[in-house]
Amino acid sequence: MILIIEDDQITTHILTALMKRQRWEHVIAGTCVDAQQVMASVPLDLVLTDVSLRDGNGLDLVEQMMLKPWLQDIPVMLCTADGRRATVERALGLGAVDYIKKPLNVDQMQSRIVRALQRAPRRWENWREMIKRLRVDGRSFFPLLQLTREQLVRLVEKLERWNPATGDVDEVNADVARLRSAALNVGAVRCVSMIDFLWTGSASEQDVADLHDAMAIEARSFEKAISNRNAGLATLGGGAR
Repeated sequence: MILIIEDDQITTHILTALMKRQRWEHVIAGTCVDAQQVMASVPLDLVLTDVSLRDGNGLDLVEQMMLKPWLQDIPVMLCTADGRRATVERALGLGAVDYIKKPLNVDQMQSRIVRALQRAPRRWENWREMIKRLRVDGRSFFPLLQLTREQLVRLVEKLERWNPATGDVDEVNADVARLRSAALNVGAVRCVSMIDFLWTGSASEQDVADLHDAMAIEARSFEKAISNRNAGLATLGGGAR
């Protein structure tokens, strides 16, 4: 999924037409507030943002994004009329992978988005490799995907209710370990990598909050695959992120 953060109608129309032509899944956010809501709930592959927005600055938004551990590896592209050196340097300093000056050249924009998407984190193991490893067919795999999603949702709910004063650390560690194992079995590599990156086993307030937010997003990724069995399996098989 590509998140486009843009409040100019003409630019939005051009980018939307490009997304549709290339069949890239995308969502439009016209404000920083809308963009933050998307970032908190949608599995993203790329963020494409303007600098000057109605309710804030796109670079400030990127800076806030980079404070979230589960968003730090999502590639960011800037698309703006602001070509000042200080703006470019700040964008690159925040980790932006590209900086595109308006007005847009659609062909160049397309090739640069393709290049940026190559840096998007993988969410799923290649379907053919998964089939070979598990020695199952699609009919056998689909229930495993559903069961793993159920474990994921239960963990998110437990973390949301977590009370450090009364919570059982050993129990939640066991739940995280079970989810990691299940996610590994269905090729949910992003889910596994986020657990490894965010969870220290101490069940600290920060660890719980970070894992909760990251797993809530991964639950949406599972829901997307499950919502349409054939489309979901085709997505996995095509190596989509």
